[in-house]
Amino acid sequence: MSTIFLDTAILLLVVSLATARMPDTHITVSGISSGGAMATQLHIGFSKDINGCGILAGPPFYCGGSGMTTTLCMTGPAALISVTVLEQKIKYYRLLDKIDDPVNLKGDPVYVFSGIYDKVAYPGVVKLNEQLYSRLGATVKTNFNMPAHHGFPTENFGAACSTLNMANYINNCNFNLAYDMLNHLSGGNLTKPVNSKTPLVGQMLMFDQNAFMNFPLSLAVEENAKLSMSEWIKNSMYLYTPEDWDWPTSGLFNLTMPKSSKSLKTKTITTRSALSGFDDEGFIYFPSACANGEKCSIHVALHGCQQGKSVVGDVFATKAGYLEVAELNNIIMIFPQVVKSLMLPTNPMGCWDWWGYSSIYYATQDAPQMSGVKNMIDTVRMIKKVFAAIN
Repeated sequence: MSTIFLDTAILLLVVSLATARMPDTHITVSGISSGGAMATQLHIGFSKDINGCGILAGPPFYCGGSGMTTTLCMTGPAALISVTVLEQKIKYYRLLDKIDDPVNLKGDPVYVFSGIYDKVAYPGVVKLNEQLYSRLGATVKTNFNMPAHHGFPTENFGAACSTLNMANYINNCNFNLAYDMLNHLSGGNLTKPVNSKTPLVGQMLMFDQNAFMNFPLSLAVEENAKLSMSEWIKNSMYLYTPEDWDWPTSGLFNLTMPKSSKSLKTKTITTRSALSGFDDEGFIYFPSACANGEKCSIHVALHGCQQGKSVVGDVFATKAGYLEVAELNNIIMIFPQVVKSLMLPTNPMGCWDWWGYSSIYYATQDAPQMSGVKNMIDTVRMIKKVFAAIN
């Protein structure tokens, strides 16, 4: 690989980033529980760039900061939560230029799921997402009739569908929700995995979240930059092989990637930000076509409370069903991670911030978790665009 070629491509891309957005990448987000709340915050906050949202058993936008308690926003009664107040908050944040224009949401695909046996996130509250998004002109698909408890429904992994699986919050409901949701968010023409053995022949990696939130654009513009793009990638990601992974791992964009055999819960690249709640590392999966530089979309999947890697390891990333759909349909999967904390910020269950523990403006573009995840997305866009340009 030519470093001159690569750095020239990066320089051209940086110039384009400085003058225009990159509309050619289809980006969607989803999450369960607190991850669902963060997903809708990201979608509404960055609606120019994010094209769709999946909300699984999560409260509606800004519910936790609207003067109501977090308990009310989880267990109801839903009649005490005003969708009009939530809609007005969106308009107010737009007036302050803290979010993108909500007119961008018109026609966007949105998927809302709530199990009928969910006692953690009351179905009546979750269903308010449909009301809010309908007012904003989105194309909403709902899944409200599954006999499921509070968890991520899969076709063949997890506890019984109607039980509360506190081990990892994934339930075997004989239903591929990851496919059903991603298919709606992607226009309805995705290839469906036929079984659990879809060959995952792309690249599963872990990435330094701090590095992805602070991509050094100086790499491309400094004449004597010490790191090329390829070197930065190899310093910021490493190959990760789950214990039951049946497929070989190799490189990424023809690079020789480092590997790690250390325990998932002890491997550390950088120190997490004490104010944002992010873990050191996240997971990312590049399907085989994407690992070779072909055009791919991006989906961000956000875990729920007590479901991050510091608690359940790689289970959410590898067992929820996202990867198989991603491999068959050229979707790069990003799995950001937050951790629990008993000190500032107070987040004892490792939830995404949907009530203000990291910032009173937690649902705006400037909030640490909002901007952090968006920067991760933009870094992946940068990487894939550069390598697509030189392949």
